[in-house]
Amino acid sequence: MTLEEVIVNQLRAYPPLTAIVGTRIYPSTYPQNATLPVVIYQQTSRLPEYSHDGACGAEESRFQISAVAPSYSVARQTADAIRGALKPWEDHQAVQSGITIGGVFMEDELPIYAAADVESQSTHHILGDYRFLWGN
Repeated sequence: MTLEEVIVNQLRAYPPLTAIVGTRIYPSTYPQNATLPVVIYQQTSRLPEYSHDGACGAEESRFQISAVAPSYSVARQTADAIRGALKPWEDHQAVQSGITIGGVFMEDELPIYAAADVESQSTHHILGDYRFLWGN
């Protein structure tokens, strides 16, 4: 199993988030006619840790995990639920499907308003930048 799959499983297992988005969690982008709100995620960096003997098995990866909704309040609620789903990994190490999560930290958050020609098609995005410490 990959780190991405472990992250998605963690998000889908968090009832407050699934109450908002159901299973609408997508890599990189979301389908054009998707019902909002949705969660989109993408890896933005992956840095293996090295010792003098080479790669040591630990890595640091950054993911952008974003809430997209038709209103700011729903985008905020979704972003807070994303953070809640990942919170257990902030507090202690966990092993899931052969992946050891050593920590997850929100590094930044950026609200974005994506205006469309028709106001009802405009969206609010809250982009969360998360740093994952992990290994196999």
